[in-house]
Amino acid sequence: MEVIDLLRDVLGQRTVFVGIGNALRGDDGFGPYFINKLKGKNLLPEDCLLSVEDVPENFAFPLSRKQVESVIFVDAVIMKAPAGSVVFGPLGAFEEVGQIASTHRLSLRLTARIIEETGKKVFILGVVPETTEFGRGMTPLITRVADELVELVSHLISEMKEFTKNKAAEIRDLKGKARKKEKA
Repeated sequence: MEVIDLLRDVLGQRTVFVGIGNALRGDDGFGPYFINKLKGKNLLPEDCLLSVEDVPENFAFPLSRKQVESVIFVDAVIMKAPAGSVVFGPLGAFEEVGQIASTHRLSLRLTARIIEETGKKVFILGVVPETTEFGRGMTPLITRVADELVELVSHLISEMKEFTKNKAAEIRDLKGKARKKEKA
């Protein structure tokens, strides 16, 4: 399955985005930045867009109780790829093969395990940082990548909402036709 198709499938379910990172550590602020930009689009309820800074473990149990099917962690990731590279997929699949490490590796792994024990699927939407040096803001490259990802996710969410709206209209039409048929 293509990555974009997987993302579309996940967004077709009730999903919560969890931005992880520290804005004082350069591109490590990617997660919270992404969440703030996506909040500005007003496409999802506020409780589905969480910024947990650099303590995702503090949100493990509240996330495990949320009425959602999927959790997408949005974080800077360390991997052998150029800065600005983007990854998306099941968190466990990346960790099993050692392809990535979150800049919050241990706490993210433990948090994910707690959430998965409740039957939820846990995904990572990550970007390879250019710098995580303390006292620096996000680099222009990672800011641009984050903005492009927000636009992509916004488009997919809008697409899913339109599809759902059209299906609901079709169902109403079919019910109306069935009622007319019963009366005739």
